[in-house]
Amino acid sequence: MSLIDDILAASAKRLAERKRAVPLGEMQKRAAAAPRASVGFRAALEAAPFCMIAEVKAASPSSGAMDPANVESALEIYDATSSVAAISILTDEDYFKGSLGRFEKARQRTRKPLLRKDFIVDEYQVWEARAHGADAVLLMADLYKDEPARLAHMFEVVRSLGMDALFELGMKSVASSSGVVPSSAEVWGINSRRFNTSKLQVRSTVGRLLGTELSIDSDAHRDLRSLIPGGKIAVAESGIHERADLRRLFALDYRAALIGTAFLKKGGSVGAIVGGFDEEVRAMTSGAANVATAPRTRTA
Repeated sequence: MSLIDDILAASAKRLAERKRAVPLGEMQKRAAAAPRASVGFRAALEAAPFCMIAEVKAASPSSGAMDPANVESALEIYDATSSVAAISILTDEDYFKGSLGRFEKARQRTRKPLLRKDFIVDEYQVWEARAHGADAVLLMADLYKDEPARLAHMFEVVRSLGMDALFELGMKSVASSSGVVPSSAEVWGINSRRFNTSKLQVRSTVGRLLGTELSIDSDAHRDLRSLIPGGKIAVAESGIHERADLRRLFALDYRAALIGTAFLKKGGSVGAIVGGFDEEVRAMTSGAANVATAPRTRTA
């Protein structure tokens, strides 16, 4: 089995437990009363020539445990950083050490839009995300490559709840996955990390010893950029380690970079690192013509 198979199996078990604890009808009631960000996820990304989606996670299969102090202070720093347009929070418990409880607490501490990043394969998870204050969810196209109608239905549920979706390509078989994304999808992501090998965990352990992540395809952001149709918001995910990477992505016409490990890893201060990335974003966009639409303030 590949790593993604292991993750999905563990996720399915957790999901079944949550469904038994809180039936869908009850979750829908909670979703109706849940708070929102002052600006929607898509609108926040549209409001600048380039921005960051900063991530909160305690661990990852490829990088191991993050610095606990960085994880604890990250949200406050992200909330105060101008070029951080949205915040991504991992809710997978087994492989990323996240939780919906942490997500809900984050909603209480920031008005910036929140993205639930998880392996979402069931409509219940979308309602669950909204019930805990999410403004957007990650939908991995590869998980639906043989079921485009199911992915379209998931997107309809997302939109019916006033949320946005980040459609991700690049996890496994990219060519077949890109064709299942609904044409009306506005936010597309390219993930440079690979999950389709059973040797990933071993390779990643070696990679950590060498100071690098061997599960990253460093050329993916460039090579797969053409899969995102014109006029869509392109997001680069994973494999962004240095400030210089932001300029490369900006030149490739990405509108946002989703960054987690570089901010949270051991050996650095999340405040100092995010501050440096923020300076880079402001410097490289200072002369750019800002044709983006101003963010739309929510009324609910």
